[in-house]
Amino acid sequence: MTKEEMLPSESEWMIMETLWRCGHDLTSAQICDKLPKSSTMTQRMVRVLINRLCKKGMLTYTIDPDDSRVYHYMPVKSREECRKAKSSAFAESFFEGNRLSAAFTLLDTGNLSDDQIKELENILSRAKKNK
Repeated sequence: MTKEEMLPSESEWMIMETLWRCGHDLTSAQICDKLPKSSTMTQRMVRVLINRLCKKGMLTYTIDPDDSRVYHYMPVKSREECRKAKSSAFAESFFEGNRLSAAFTLLDTGNLSDDQIKELENILSRAKKNK
């Protein structure tokens, strides 16, 4: 698999987001119950996506000690690790790896609040110090 294929798809991201939000391991049935109400994913589809995420190394699982048919899933990678990887892949795919162009484009798509501008200034300041 390529690096990009190892990243979660949009549907897989919903599964990951559900697990991150919960903060503890969940069964596939629990994941289905906790998906946003707008989701149209069936239990079967959720299980397929969970299987893909396990193959990608994004999820791991434990087998329920009381019922060996029940698996409890948990994320291997943090939300921040996945965001960074997805952002990097986005910059590579659409901006030939030029992160500055990617940042300019993202910043140019909407108005930033004063707090967001301050946070951006802090990030740039940290980036300068870490050179």
